[in-house]
Amino acid sequence: MENVLVASCKRVKGKVLRKVKRQSIMLKDRTLQLSDGAELVVGGLGLLDKKARMQADNFVRPQKAQYKTNMWQENSLAVKTQSRDFVLQTMLESGEFTFDHMYVIRNPYGESPLVALALFVTEAACRVRVTTKGKTPETDYVSELPSAKKHRVPILGLYPGMENQVLIELLDDYNQTLASHTIPIETKNLPRYMRECITVKKKPENPAFPFVLINGGVDIHTCAFDREGDIRFFLRRKPRGYGIFPLSKGRFFYMEKDIATPSFSNPQTVQSHDMDYMGRIFKTYHTKNGVHHTVEEKIGGNILAGSNTMLEHTEDMVIEIDRNTGEIVWSLEIWDLFDDTYKDLMDWCHVNSAAYYEKDNSILISLRNIHSVICVDYGTKKLRWLLADPEFWKGTPMTKYLLQPVGEVPWVYQQHAAYEIEEDFDGNPDTKHIMVYDNHWARRRPAKSFDGDPLSYVSFYDVNEKEMTVSLYKRFASPKTRIRANGIYVPDKRRVYNMAGSYAEPVDEDMGGVYEYDFESGEVLAEYGVRPGYFRGYNFEPDVEQLARPIKPAKDYFVGELRHPKELTSEDYPKEMAGKVKRIRNQKVDCQLQEDILMVQATDHQLQKIYFFGEKGNYVVDYSDTYQTMPIFSNMTYAHTAHLENLPSDSYQLYLVVEDRLYKTGKYIKKTSV
Repeated sequence: MENVLVASCKRVKGKVLRKVKRQSIMLKDRTLQLSDGAELVVGGLGLLDKKARMQADNFVRPQKAQYKTNMWQENSLAVKTQSRDFVLQTMLESGEFTFDHMYVIRNPYGESPLVALALFVTEAACRVRVTTKGKTPETDYVSELPSAKKHRVPILGLYPGMENQVLIELLDDYNQTLASHTIPIETKNLPRYMRECITVKKKPENPAFPFVLINGGVDIHTCAFDREGDIRFFLRRKPRGYGIFPLSKGRFFYMEKDIATPSFSNPQTVQSHDMDYMGRIFKTYHTKNGVHHTVEEKIGGNILAGSNTMLEHTEDMVIEIDRNTGEIVWSLEIWDLFDDTYKDLMDWCHVNSAAYYEKDNSILISLRNIHSVICVDYGTKKLRWLLADPEFWKGTPMTKYLLQPVGEVPWVYQQHAAYEIEEDFDGNPDTKHIMVYDNHWARRRPAKSFDGDPLSYVSFYDVNEKEMTVSLYKRFASPKTRIRANGIYVPDKRRVYNMAGSYAEPVDEDMGGVYEYDFESGEVLAEYGVRPGYFRGYNFEPDVEQLARPIKPAKDYFVGELRHPKELTSEDYPKEMAGKVKRIRNQKVDCQLQEDILMVQATDHQLQKIYFFGEKGNYVVDYSDTYQTMPIFSNMTYAHTAHLENLPSDSYQLYLVVEDRLYKTGKYIKKTSV
């Protein structure tokens, strides 16, 4: 027994010593001598964070100063980004770091472990080329930056768990190398469950996407892998199961996993971010009824997303979010487009993609649970046409919108990711070319017309809007994919990607796969297995020039709308206050303030009301307006939000109704005027 205790103590002591050593390294910069005589200053992330926290008050919104509380308080992630970016830019502006005395820091914003940033100045303006050395020459990650004297150099494509060799070159206007250094950058291991999760089944010789980004699902972080199947990028935090959605200029839309609102089924994300691959967060969007499944950027920058009416149905709405203000400037309720034939489920239509096309002011929407792709006029919100099996809609008022088949047309079932292809395949100005991921699955909405085909497809359809007809142009098969997934057409390479995110049955123990096809012949040029599966896949294409630019500080990083406290009337006042109210202890409930947003962590639908009892008035946020109809979601735990901007100045005690019982929390909020 004594030996066991000694061994145990040694293990604990070893862990503590390793942790202390890591922390001491993190809290200071280190200087390394390179083999060519130059110096490399390796930045400590802990030191950067410490300096940034000292600057945070210069970037946080003034609203935060209004609140005093005994709850945990934190700044938004955008403040973390802005304060760190300021410290890094100040270091660059100081002129201390030169090409022969370079500063480099891995994961500077704390969100992207396989990226780094180098800082240095040069006497003359020059371009910079960065090559993260791959295990083979074909897997080098190469990027170039325009001419400048002050250089913020993003470094991408690092391998996990090794010392990477990164070549940084200064180039003249004729692409000749003026000077170069090869610097070492050490990285930590991947999370255990992400190791060996990519299997190369057929390696491409010349892939259209040298690096493939996969994301979403349950058991994988957002990550990018090279042609050898090695992960070269990942995000530290998992987003919602829908993953991230690429935007222009190398940015993406990130849905928070654990900040949501209850619904009649799946809790819906209410906090999302405009983010980039360095891990910087520019703006945070709040959406009271939540967002889900799909985000596409319109011309001009606004964002189309799936949302919810919350009228005893979910995932039945498309909204347009103003990119700058977070305001919902346009919305479409799918309910208004259809007759009552299939309005018999809580999640009756299930929006899973929506994309806008400026040339004819239309929106193409995929509705999984009614096996239909629809085209809607953006201006009038009227249905133009419906792509679906005519047998499924036979005898309903919707038949007048149906596209009629020309030749043998295999119809979509429980499809995902419907998009219009800009390339003209047939030279006919009256046709549109529509690409759909046809899961060809009918478990959620059984259909007598379903043919039972055992495969899934990336399908290309020709739609003639004048004649209201549709024909099949091409399709590319994969193993059955029951949910998720998307297709991508690469016009300049004439390739098609089948992002088969969620197999119905494991294939060689993999729950998902990635396929690359030749568009003309249909030949499979590449195949990868993804052990845990995923939601969607994309080309990994960061915009390095944008990543190199400093952030412009702004106080409007919180936009959009959340639930607000409403004043209590005498009828609303809880009768339970007349008796003894217990302190909440055993329930899984936690409270904190994110600037002026209250977050109450609780299990789905257990938290019904948040009361603010003040000296001058009483207020409530009511979460009892929905009920759970799908037990699969009933054990989810997440932060319920309340925006306190309209709460009058006063001292408030916080009470909660949890599972129909009133509790006092012992927490207070004192709000003062600005």
